[in-house]
This record gives sequence, C-alpha cells and structure tokens, in this order.
Amino acid sequence: MKTKLLFVALMGALFVTAGCSGETPPPAQPATVTVTTPPKLSTDPDAKTVAWLDGMCGAIFGYVKASNEHASKQGSGVEVTRPWLSEDLGVRADLAGKVVDELNALPASPIPGGDNARKSLVDSYTAARDAAAEGKRKLDASKSQAALDAGLKALDAAQKPLTETTDPFASVKMDTPEMLSAMAAAKKCVPAS
Repeated sequence: MKTKLLFVALMGALFVTAGCSGETPPPAQPATVTVTTPPKLSTDPDAKTVAWLDGMCGAIFGYVKASNEHASKQGSGVEVTRPWLSEDLGVRADLAGKVVDELNALPASPIPGGDNARKSLVDSYTAARDAAAEGKRKLDASKSQAALDAGLKALDAAQKPLTETTDPFASVKMDTPEMLSAMAAAKKCVPAS
C-alpha cells in the first residue's frame, strides 16, 4: 500500500514538474522502495531468568503465605504469655531462616541488578531470623520482665520483612519486553488470591 502511494506521489510530482516546464516528462521508471522491518525482539522468556524470578518470588511469597497462615491460626485477642511468645519467636525464626536458605540457594542472577536485590532481601530476612532466634533464646533463659519486653521487641523485628518488602524488585529494571515476558512466565511471582 505504501509503495503504491509513493509511486502515485512520485508520478504526480513528475507530472506537475513537466507541466510547469512545458517539456514532456521522460518515461516514468517504477519507483522501488525497500522496506526494512526492524528485527523482531524475542518475547519468549529466557528459561534461566524465569527460574531465577520464580526462586525469588517463591521465597518471598512463601514467607508471606506461611506467616499469614500462622497468624490466622492464632486468632484475634491472643493473650501474650511467655510460652506463646517463645513459640511464636521460634516459628518466625524458622520462617525467616527458610527464606534466607532459599535465596542463598539461587544461582547468580541473569538480571542486571538482581544479585543486589537478592542481597538486600537476604540481609533483611537474616536480621529478622537472628532477632527472633535471639529474642527466643533470651526469653527462654530468663523469667524477668526485661526478657519478656525484649522478646516482644524481637517479635516486632522478626515481622519487619512483612512490612518492608513491598517490591522485592524495586531496584531492578523490569520494564523491558524481555523482563515483562519473563515475569509473566514466572508463576510464583503472581501471588495466589
């Protein structure tokens, strides 16, 4: 279609030029137009990228899901006792420790900036795990009110990843067609409703 329009436009220009000069135009040569299409970018997701994203998302969303399930079993209006707090700190330490193990088990990131994002998450979950484990240890070792207060502070610190990890990929450029395709294929990056 564009070739026909270009040919008609060229013929019209030659006709106007010839009409104005009073000369007979030379016979029209068919216009040749080379249409170059840009190479199609592959939107097929890279398998290594998809697997890496699934590993990251699986660890984070797995933690959120397990943490929410644990909290829902507790119900509202739970009485905070030493045994309850000790058990809850133990569960929180285990959950955060699982995330740390899963993130550390991932291979090097195929995504620019991915390793930095992972390190940030590992640091956050390691701090949560260590706070919960240390709070539990101190609570179990002492019957003082100070140990109970420290256990409550440790519980807050152990839950920080739930409130601080809103977008684990905030520091990673995710808006390229390749990344959008990989993210869509990474099934664990879509939290279950």
